[in-house]
Amino acid sequence: MTGRCLLCHKAFRPNRTFPHFAWTRRIAYDPERGRLWAICESCRRWTLCPIEDRETALFELEKAFRDRARLVTATANISLLQAGDCLVVRVGRAGLEEQAWWRYGRELATRRKAFESPRSRVTAYTFGALHLVARAVGLHDEDLNVTWDDEPVLDILRWRRFGWAAWHGRVHCRFCNSTLRALRYDMSWWVYPLRAADGSLEIGVPCPRCDPWTPENVYRIEGPAAATALRRCLAYQNLSGAGEDLIRHAVRAIDDAGSADAFAEEASARRQSLWKLGPLGAVALEIALGESVEDRQLQLEAHALEAIWRQEEELARIIDEELTPRRLLEEHLRKLPIRLVPRGNVVEP
Repeated sequence: MTGRCLLCHKAFRPNRTFPHFAWTRRIAYDPERGRLWAICESCRRWTLCPIEDRETALFELEKAFRDRARLVTATANISLLQAGDCLVVRVGRAGLEEQAWWRYGRELATRRKAFESPRSRVTAYTFGALHLVARAVGLHDEDLNVTWDDEPVLDILRWRRFGWAAWHGRVHCRFCNSTLRALRYDMSWWVYPLRAADGSLEIGVPCPRCDPWTPENVYRIEGPAAATALRRCLAYQNLSGAGEDLIRHAVRAIDDAGSADAFAEEASARRQSLWKLGPLGAVALEIALGESVEDRQLQLEAHALEAIWRQEEELARIIDEELTPRRLLEEHLRKLPIRLVPRGNVVEP
């Protein structure tokens, strides 16, 4: 097979995962029809592999799909997989499996390992000492409040990573008409995940002028900004990561709810602050929200891939001679405005 795209003539990047189809890092295949394509990373078009080169490569791809590929997303006809250094599109009916541990569990475990490393502690204490010196001469940042008696390293690393506010804007309290202009991270423990009447996610921030302990007396942040702010708050709280046991319990809680969206909806129905959700609820909610957002993005990509596949499948049928010249002629004759009737050896209208 050629090492270049037949349409834009860009060279494929070779992969190290599939020795029998090493020409590209983006592969599409149909195990039922025996089709194999190389996807161009530049123009996104599919180049059909010759028939004689398909059999061993298809076996290799299907074995990887069964044994070690990671399912990223799926529609009714398309599965998007990650196998080694390759992104593989598998054509055929396959369900969407939960991959929360592989997609988010490792990240949280890595986050915890980085937080507990000596380098993080040295960096945090050095930055804290500089902050104390700056405070003595009046040049400190007033938004940094380090609690030296309780987890100063975590406070400093959180401030360096996120700053002081998860959201900026203007929302009004429905009871006292006061205005919230920023959601501070040190207040994020008391926010409430809520649901609007249309089912969209909202977050409630307690109003200090009303009763701050009542979920009804809150500033309501709505729309896409709500999900973004809530994910920032959860990432702020879970900066130190999580252990393997906690992650597995969080993933199990999502599985018990049925899906990531169902878990997020259940958490909103409880009308509890992030503090009351506890470490398990906070980790599970961060995984669930990340899963939901990424799924929506990947579903859009998968649907686009399915539309491309339908076009390329028609072209592949012609190349594989499933449409013979005689059938093509018959289809063309049926579309003519006049009917041709054969008489002897001559075709006459």
